[in-house]
Amino acid sequence: METLEQLLEQLADPATPLEKAVKLYSDSAVLLEYCTTTLQNAKLEMEQIDVKLNTFTQTKSISGAVEEQDFTAKNAEEDILA
Repeated sequence: METLEQLLEQLADPATPLEKAVKLYSDSAVLLEYCTTTLQNAKLEMEQIDVKLNTFTQTKSISGAVEEQDFTAKNAEEDILA
């Protein structure tokens, strides 16, 4: 990002010769594509982590609910037998 910002500053400078400006524009486009791809990959990785966390959390909630139902059923059975 820092390099891209430097290139854009040079590109915005009216004293930059046309030939150099074209080269700066090309280099900026390559860096912009790299940054965009890197950010998209990071976003995808974070989404995959979120899916795993949500699956884990839901599994824990379901198993906790099942354990609670089992506990309640056992208590009810003990009350009936007592």
